[in-house]
This record gives sequence, C-alpha cells and structure tokens, in this order.
Amino acid sequence: MEREFYTVSIYVDKDETLIGIPCGDSDKYGIADIDTIMLLKAPYSDRALESFVEKVIGACYTKKHNDAVSTSTIERYTKKKGFVEATADLTLISIVKTASGYSLMPTFNDYEKGPLAIDDDEHIVPISYGEGAIAEVIRGFIEVYLKANMFYKEKAELEAEKKAKENG
Repeated sequence: MEREFYTVSIYVDKDETLIGIPCGDSDKYGIADIDTIMLLKAPYSDRALESFVEKVIGACYTKKHNDAVSTSTIERYTKKKGFVEATADLTLISIVKTASGYSLMPTFNDYEKGPLAIDDDEHIVPISYGEGAIAEVIRGFIEVYLKANMFYKEKAELEAEKKAKENG
C-alpha cells in the first residue's frame, strides 16, 4: 500500500557511520520510529549512500512502533538513558519522502534539548532525482552540522575544564 509520506531518521556518528531508523504506525503517537536499525559504515560511495537511504525508507511501515516501551529506538541502540543523552554525540538528518520529492532537514545538537531542526536549511530533492543529488545534500549536512558541532562541543569542554581549574 502506497503511503502519503515516509519519514526516516538518519543519525551520523563521529566516524560518519549512518544509523538509519524507519518509521511505522503507532497507536500512541500516530507515526514513530520502529525497532529497526540499519547501518552504513564510512567510507561509502554516493550510490551506496543513496541506496542506504532508499533501503531505510523501504523499511517504513514494515512493523508498528513498540508503544509498550518507553525508550526510543536510538536510546536502546546507544544504550544511553534519555533521548538528549542518546543523541548527544550524533547528528540527526530527518528525511521525509512524499509523492513529489524528498525533504532533507538537518539538525544542530543542543546539549540541553537534543537535536533541533534547522528549517532554514531544508533541502527539497525531486522524486526523480539525478544520481548523487541526495548524497550531495547529506554530505553537505555532515560537513556543516557534524563537524561544526564537534568543534563547538570540544570548545565547550575546554572552557568547562578551564573554569574547573580556576575554581580549584
């Protein structure tokens, strides 16, 4: 059955490994991540990256969200308590596929709130995109949001260390 939209969460770790989580129906939330994790380890070609995205999208609605479990799929995968903690070292890219195209939305990690969508940097890719179009957007997000986020995190850690030394 063809759906109106498919939504997936693609998390990127510091090694640029992609962690894909598809969505499914949920009695509690309507639609939510399902208990399926797919991995693509770096380095990968543009073709492999785009095949991975399509594979994760293809897994949407293959099962229902587990409403009985209070932790998210990414929390169980990382074995960290709380969504903010589980996503602290990851960059989230949200992808929504509709009949007309793909919406790719990056996030910036707020260390108190977790991933925050960057609406101004949403990229729309047509449904019949040319090879490499989705890969180019995702690689751009990795460059800006993963690598920049790591820089800011290291800077904050150094400042906290400096303060701790000053306070003795």
